[in-house]
Amino acid sequence: MTVPDLGFGTASIMGRVSQRKGIDALEQAYSAGIRHFDTARSYGWGATEKVLGSFLSHRPREDFRLVSKCGILPARASPFLTLAKKVGRTVLSLAPGLRKGVNAIGSKGLGPTYTYDVETLRASLRTSLDELDVSYLDTFLLHNFEPGKPGLEEVVAWFRALRQEGVIRRFGFSIEGSLTAGLSYLGQKDMLLDAVIQVPVSEDLLSLPQEWRSVPVIAHSAFGFLRRQAPEAVSTDALSELLHRLGDSCRCETLVCSMFTPAHLLSNVAAWKRARERGS
Repeated sequence: MTVPDLGFGTASIMGRVSQRKGIDALEQAYSAGIRHFDTARSYGWGATEKVLGSFLSHRPREDFRLVSKCGILPARASPFLTLAKKVGRTVLSLAPGLRKGVNAIGSKGLGPTYTYDVETLRASLRTSLDELDVSYLDTFLLHNFEPGKPGLEEVVAWFRALRQEGVIRRFGFSIEGSLTAGLSYLGQKDMLLDAVIQVPVSEDLLSLPQEWRSVPVIAHSAFGFLRRQAPEAVSTDALSELLHRLGDSCRCETLVCSMFTPAHLLSNVAAWKRARERGS
């Protein structure tokens, strides 16, 4: 069994988390030994990658792993969007329970665009590389994978060409719907060969059939899963045990977590280290 690494998820930066707080959290994560950073073109209304790229620009490129995604384009920048972001962040800081309402308002006129058009994705990748200030990505994912959606074959062919060119080291698919249906479709289309999947932690993932246990996995949303299992508390021991279960049940390489307070980060790192010590 191999205990997954701990990764840092940047989805909240320039959304509910300000640039300053985001950079502080990135500093703390890097100092704690975290070297896997997960981002996407759509995060932070398109602003997250630039913040992450600025932070990583002072670190040796070979010292960290960088994952980004395409397929969801952020809303176009405008003064109204800037104001909406500031208001939304303030509202959430004062009343976190209003998150659903804020998200619903944001989706009206400010929502992202979903696309499988290769030329559009090509432009998205160029922007990601520029904002991140890197010449290649360690892993590049299709953000809104849907089985059978027109254009998927063209996207995969483009991914494979990018890997041959050295622009990406690996490619894969972010599966948010049925894990079984997604893996079945990708397997039937021979699209799982040399690919990685990114998925939320679920009972389906933890009971993955043997035929898919060799597929590399990046997992996320651990705390949502743990809260559903034990709503009263999510402890360091629970996260440590989950890391062990992921290592036992699938080829999970990394568990990506959102960690924007020092206490949360330190608790997660403690769980990670405990799991690794137990597994060694």
